[in-house]
This record gives sequence, C-alpha cells and structure tokens, in this order.
Amino acid sequence: MKFKAKLSVPHTQLLYNLINPLSKLQSQQSQSSSNISTNNHSMRSSSGISPPSSTILYLDNDKLVLSTRGSSHQNDSEGIFCFAELLSRDGIFTSHVIESLEEDNAILMEINLMQLKTALKGLLNTQKEASNSNSMALTSHEINIKLAKRNGGLPHLCFDVKDPFTYSSSSNHYKRKHDHDHDRDRDRGQGIGVNYAIPVRIMRVDELQFHVPPRLGMPDVQLALPKDRPIRNVVERLRGIAPCLCLEGSMRGILTLRVDSDGVGIRTSFDKLIPIHDDCKSSQIPQPSQQEEGNGRGSHAATPSATMTQNNEHAKCMLKVDSKKLHACLHWQATLGIGDISSAVLCMFENEMLVLDVTLNPEIGRFMYYIPVHYISSDDMENFD
Repeated sequence: MKFKAKLSVPHTQLLYNLINPLSKLQSQQSQSSSNISTNNHSMRSSSGISPPSSTILYLDNDKLVLSTRGSSHQNDSEGIFCFAELLSRDGIFTSHVIESLEEDNAILMEINLMQLKTALKGLLNTQKEASNSNSMALTSHEINIKLAKRNGGLPHLCFDVKDPFTYSSSSNHYKRKHDHDHDRDRDRGQGIGVNYAIPVRIMRVDELQFHVPPRLGMPDVQLALPKDRPIRNVVERLRGIAPCLCLEGSMRGILTLRVDSDGVGIRTSFDKLIPIHDDCKSSQIPQPSQQEEGNGRGSHAATPSATMTQNNEHAKCMLKVDSKKLHACLHWQATLGIGDISSAVLCMFENEMLVLDVTLNPEIGRFMYYIPVHYISSDDMENFD
C-alpha cells in the first residue's frame, strides 16, 4: 500500500478552510491534545494511536472523500452528518500516486479531524513565516503528503514542508559548490522545516458503505443561498432566543426563519433567492390519463410547462430544526470566502432532513451537511402563517 501526493499552498489553505468548520462537529474527547516536538510533529494519544474519531478518509485515483458525524455536546451536533468529496486528479493535489490491492486502487482510513486541522494550520504558518523573508516562498513550494509507518510500524499520514528560505539559501550554497552534492543533500531532505505524522487506522474499503450519505428522495424545496447575505449571522442571533427554529422555504424564492419563545416571536425572511428546479418534487409533472388527453384536444387545457410552473410557484416546505445544529453547519460561511464558493443550495425534505449542498470554486469538489429535523404535525403547519 502506497500513497504520495503534493499540495499547493492555495489548495492547502482551501482544505484547511473546509476542515476547520468540520472539526467543530467533533467532541472535545475526540479532539484530545497531541504530543508535539519542536521540528518533528508526531501527533498521538497515550496508546500510540489516534484517539476515538468518527472521521473517515477515502482516497483513490480520482477523488478524496471525508465523512464525519457530529459528536459535540457543546455545539449540540449529535446526529449531523457531513460528506465532502474533492477531485484528486487535476483537483486538490498537484500530483499524487496511489497503490493498493483493494478494489478501485483505493485506501480507506480513520483519522482524527482535529489533528489533521492542526497539521494543516502548522504547515500554513510555516509557509507564512518563511514568506516574510522570501516573497517567492508562498507560491514556489509545495507540501508533501505520504502514508508511512512510524512509532513501531504503526500507519501514519505524514505531512512535510521544506522551509523555503532555508532550502533556498542552502540550495544556492550547494549549487555553487557541487551540483552533485546539492542534489544528494536535497534528496536527503536538506531544508526540511516541519513534519507532521498523524496516526491513522487502515480500514477495508468495503466499509465505506457505512459512512456514505443517507438515501433520500427528491426534496420538496431547493433554494440557492445568497453569497452576499450569509444566513449564519441571523441563525447566530436566533439560537440565543430559542432552542429550535422553523424554516419555511418556497419555490417562489423566499426563505423564512422563525423562532418563538415566551412572549417573543421573531421572523426573518430572505427573498429573491433562486429556486433550483432540477431533481425537485415540484418539477415532476403528473402524467395525464388518456381521457384527460382526449378532453384537452382542441381546448384550452393547461400545457405541461404551465402545470410545472404553477406547481413550482406553490411548492413550499416547513422544517423544525435545533438552532445550535443549524448554526454548527454554517461555520463554513465564516471560513470560506465568497470567491471559494461556486454555489450553496438548501434542500428541504419535509419531516425528514435538511441538507446543505455546497460546491467549491474552482469546482474541484463539494461538501454536504445532513441535519436532522423535528417532526411537525399538520396542525402545527397550519399555525405557521
């Protein structure tokens, strides 16, 4: 089994910005502190392996997949499921090599998300500090990743970056002295600034089936969220008023958030949203019977396109969710900039699920949050006016 890859600094930053909000779904127990030395950062628990984690990392020739479940009592993230899929070929990696005896030449491992976040942050800090001394450092060097054995043969995912300033200086010195000696020292790791070794647990690839998104039908309502009006700010205020909030989405392009507490009721609406008709219940036109088709000939019967438009305009859905859960699933709006997001779609499944489907820019991947909802009876729906 072999895995090696290279990450550019911008893609490392993008990966960190994605993993940072996901790590907030994890409990403090799974984010236990790591033992870190000065230059060789080896993250490990007292037993030498990663502490309990519910994050799965899948790698093959074409994609990288992260699958994690919420376990934080502080953020009330239990029940939340997140699934991220990034392109590895011509995507997140500038180059990569993978060799495995498993199906599809794939590797599946369990990894501690907090340790992965810490490693990426440390690597970015190293590059940032070096860039203060060398303006070309931030763009001319890459981060190396490999799967290797450490600490008595245990599998680790290793990250290392050459200190650009030190490596550049030593390169010029050795280049002037002996080209052969320079190449030899470079291959030996001359100029290595920092190395992180994150313990992982190798799993069978067929276990991925237990860490994939739940199967859902077509959503009742789909709305594209506005990039310039993040709903996170509104949810952050509402979560301090009531433990639950109601969302009503309409295919007319309106999303309403409401909370009710003792003597207080607050409602906030986002209008002029773009409804997404593809793969939505409202876009499904019932097939007319033969009798209806016959009656419609030569008359002013509604056309299929008119019927679809009418269905779309009247389609709406109401969901009741925990305000803390929804807020936890919107942390990405604080870490990812407007330019990092191609689209963000809110998918509403009545009395079943709330899904946030976010596509990155450039379109090298996407991530999805699956948020559980409370059951709402028909009487409660009628009271929501």
